[in-house]
Amino acid sequence: MDRKEKNPGDGRSLPAELYLLACDTEKERLTKRDVLGSVLRAAVLIELTDRGCLTDEDGRARTVGDRRTGDPLLDDALRGIAAEKRPRKWKTLVQRNRKQTFEAVERQLEKDRLIRIERRTWFPHIVVVKDAALAKRLHGEAVETLTGGRPVEQFTTRQAALTALAAVGGLPTVTSGKDRREHKERIKALTERAGEAGPALKKALQEMQIATATAIGAAASAGTQ
Repeated sequence: MDRKEKNPGDGRSLPAELYLLACDTEKERLTKRDVLGSVLRAAVLIELTDRGCLTDEDGRARTVGDRRTGDPLLDDALRGIAAEKRPRKWKTLVQRNRKQTFEAVERQLEKDRLIRIERRTWFPHIVVVKDAALAKRLHGEAVETLTGGRPVEQFTTRQAALTALAAVGGLPTVTSGKDRREHKERIKALTERAGEAGPALKKALQEMQIATATAIGAAASAGTQ
């Protein structure tokens, strides 16, 4: 029988809260769309681990029994991981199904009427967060976790993950480049506090940046020949 765990965060999943954090409420647009799928995927893995549905085994993610969360997005991801022939490395799982995860989180937020999206063909979509107070509270919590003096070990996994993933993903709504440089060590500590998927996200994004830079360099080189 599936075992359901109580969902923290007032009924919202960690991926949902990170999506809301990525929204620029003043400009009514979504930031960092290019990496947000990876950020949300890491959030899924962290929440599944925090709920006892995943565990680390020699650097690989392994499901724990037949536990379920009751959240469609999380349980779908859990079934996919359980169906693997062998446990996969965390970075591999962070990179998998990024687009599907992004779309699923977005659909759920629309269904719950937390956001409204005006989809446009030639211009960025308009994304309106309908609960401005919620967005402001999440932003305040993330900034306080990053810049406050509270010891990192006193934060829950979820609290650490919310800020760590926002910082590692470079969400401009939460941190600037200057913030990330000034609080580099604290971000590292929060990322480690978040669990295996936090460092895995950092590695995955670094590889994406290298691949992009290589592709741009190759294109520029070809253009000069």
